[in-house]
Parts: sequence; C-alpha cells; structure tokens
Amino acid sequence: MTRHEEPVRSTRKSYTFYPVDSPELARRMEAAVSFEGFYTYLLHQDLDHVVPYRLGRDDRCEARMVGQDAERASELVAAALSDRGYHPSLDDGVRDFFGTTAQYLVLGGPVTYEIEYLYRASAPENAAPEWFRLHLIQPGTLGERNGQPIQYVLPTISSQHDTNGLSYVDLDASTLVQFTLPPEVAKPVSRLVSFLKTANVEQGSELALVEQAMTGSSSFSYDEYRRQQRYLFARVTEPVGWNARDLFTEGQLEPFGVWRQIRFLEFKVKLRDKICQDLNVAISQVGKKMGFEAKLELDGLPTLETVESLKNDFRSGRQGFGDLVMSMI
Repeated sequence: MTRHEEPVRSTRKSYTFYPVDSPELARRMEAAVSFEGFYTYLLHQDLDHVVPYRLGRDDRCEARMVGQDAERASELVAAALSDRGYHPSLDDGVRDFFGTTAQYLVLGGPVTYEIEYLYRASAPENAAPEWFRLHLIQPGTLGERNGQPIQYVLPTISSQHDTNGLSYVDLDASTLVQFTLPPEVAKPVSRLVSFLKTANVEQGSELALVEQAMTGSSSFSYDEYRRQQRYLFARVTEPVGWNARDLFTEGQLEPFGVWRQIRFLEFKVKLRDKICQDLNVAISQVGKKMGFEAKLELDGLPTLETVESLKNDFRSGRQGFGDLVMSMI
C-alpha cells in the first residue's frame, strides 16, 4: 500500500517539535523524561529490544493481525506504526513502536498517543477515514484546561495562552490513547529510574576521593565503595532483573547472573504484553471508526509460560547455565 499519493485531510491536532526559545517548555519536557546520563542511557538501549530484532526475520516469530478483517487491518496497522516509507512492514513497525513505547514508559511513566485519521481530500465530510497514524504526545507537553486535554506548544504554533503564559493547542480526548506499565512493576520501576538518575549525577565523584586516599589525606576505601555500589545496584534492580550491562559482577556467582537474566526476560515479556494490550485497545477504537475488526498477536516470542519453564529448569538443574542463557536469546 502506498502512502497518500493524493492530497489528504487530517484530524491531527498535536505537534512534534524541539523546545527552542522556550526554556519553561524545555524544563517541562526534560523533567518528564530524559534518556541522558550513563546508567539511564544503558537501560534505554536495552529496552529497545523488548521485541527482538529477529521478529519477522526468521521463521520462528512474527507479528500478525488476526480476525475477520485481518488482511486489511494488517496493511493499515503496518502503515500506522512504520516510518519506513512506501512499503511498511508490520514486523518492523511493531518492533520500532514497542521499543520506543517501552523506553518512554520505563523512563518517564504513562505514554499518550494521538490517533490521526486521514481522509482523501476529495472525500465527503461523512466518509470513513482511509488511513490512520499514531503520534506520540511528547512527554511533558500534555496538560488539561477546563477538564479538556491540551498540549503545550511553542509560541510560534499557537496564540492561545494559559494563566502562566504558556502557549497551547486543544486536543480531542476521543482520539487519545494511553499506554501504562503493568501495575505490579510500576513502583519498582519508578524507584529504579530515580536511583539511576542519582547514580548518573554521582558517577565519577569517587575519583577525587581515590586521589585523596592515595596522598593519605582521606580514609576513603575504593574497594568498600565498589562493594556498596554493587549491593545497591543489585538491590534496586532486583524487581526487574536488569544487570546494568554486567558492570558490577565482581564476586558474583554464575547462578545469580543467570537468574537475573531470567528475571529481566520476565520483565520484558510483561512490558511487551501490556503494550500489546494497550495497542489493541487503540486498534479496536480505530476499527470501529474505519469498519474493520482485528487484533495484533505476536507469535513465537517468549511468554510468561516460557519464563516459568526457565525458572523451573534453573531450580531443578535440568539445564546447564549456558544452555539456559542460550535459550533466552
């Protein structure tokens, strides 16, 4: 399916922009989510693989639409999720969308997208839309005014201002869809991200203390510092299993490392399943307006049943640690 070879009419109300010449807007957006900082950037990169790169590239796993209008829905959803031009792939679109959404969810909290409906310019006003897209509402720009959603934007975009002088545009609540973390991991993830942001700031501060200790002007012990650092990272990352790229493995036994890999896989599966659930809510909403019925399924990827099997194999010793690790790839 080619993309819009003739003029189209759009329902989109939100904007995507860089907060140039608006320090207050820049502060809001940076406070909402930031991928900068050593440790948060490592986690950001690892979350990009919540759906593995092999999706659609071998015969073991694929993204597919199921339902009575699956074929039509597959083309529409592939185009809505993909930035790959005239021949979008459902597998590529799903992988990119899930990775981006996972990064924003973990590092910034709930994520909102706007559904944009597209009509042929020549279509009558009461015609059904022919395409749709999903646009991220940039974190930190979503607000509310008189009970209705708004987006804070640059002054060059809108002449409307709130009581603080910030420019905004009105949004249509009926076209907004929200993605959230699985409830059971929301608080642990929030604690983890808060810890990593603090660790970003503190990174490298030990160097001056090491120099002082070498000259005898400080009793600082680098070994004790590393021991406490390993303990704190292990404790705060335990609920999700993230191993911080194996930066703190001194004194770590192999079973501990393998167990953490299983736990991180479990976290990614839960995160992936929740994103899929929320995306299917959006697809259902679009389908009612566009006249199709279908939902997205991911075949051949690890499931929570897979994770439980790995845990049982770990506990029983039925598989060696190396085999367990290979089965998670």
